[in-house]
Amino acid sequence: MANSLLELRTKYDDFLREDRFAYNERIGTAIDDHVQRSARKGSNSDVAGSLIGHPRLRIPLSELRSHDSRLSNSLLRDPLRHIRALESAAHEIALEERPGYDKNNVKMRVALGGPIGSKALGPRDLGSASLRRLVCVEGVAVKVSSVKPKIVQSVHYCPATRAHEARNYVDATDPELGLPQVDASGREMPDKVVQLTSSSYPTHDKEGHALETEFGLSVYKDHQTITLQEMPERAPMGQLPRSVDLIL
Repeated sequence: MANSLLELRTKYDDFLREDRFAYNERIGTAIDDHVQRSARKGSNSDVAGSLIGHPRLRIPLSELRSHDSRLSNSLLRDPLRHIRALESAAHEIALEERPGYDKNNVKMRVALGGPIGSKALGPRDLGSASLRRLVCVEGVAVKVSSVKPKIVQSVHYCPATRAHEARNYVDATDPELGLPQVDASGREMPDKVVQLTSSSYPTHDKEGHALETEFGLSVYKDHQTITLQEMPERAPMGQLPRSVDLIL
């Protein structure tokens, strides 16, 4: 397929390896900082010695635009596919800079910075044209929820067969929803698309044996909701400010 995952990953790999940006050093520093933060957070808890969250690499869009303006524009129009390819390329470089960093399902993540488009949008400006596009939304955070765990993969044990089985979960907030699935070699499978899954835990296996959930072996991710309200000075006269919920 045109602009497949492998093609996009090759383009972003060329960008990340360009000498003038020194992303090799940035990626190594991001991993080292992540290890230090995890050590501080886990020093007084039961998870001491394990990594918390994922390392994150900040990439200014201005640098990507100076490297390849067409690639930058494509990222703004279709961010989900491009961010997946960008994170995959960053992951490969991270393995070279810090071998073995990806134990315990740790993967490199990217954060895009800099101006997006001609101006930032407000909650009132969001419409159907903004769907599946990369936008910058300005406002006032009027409500912030607590950080809660969301199940990504549950692991279950069957006492009768003494076997483990795992189940993955995809909801409407998953960034890969609707994208082609990726096989073990990193290639997209156009005939298979990431779809919504049931949120219920399995209680029995295919043979009808009872299952026990292994909460310690299951995989979770942080989930938080922020309510962003339109700035009062930007709301039209006589109208209440609008708000939008952001899922982190």
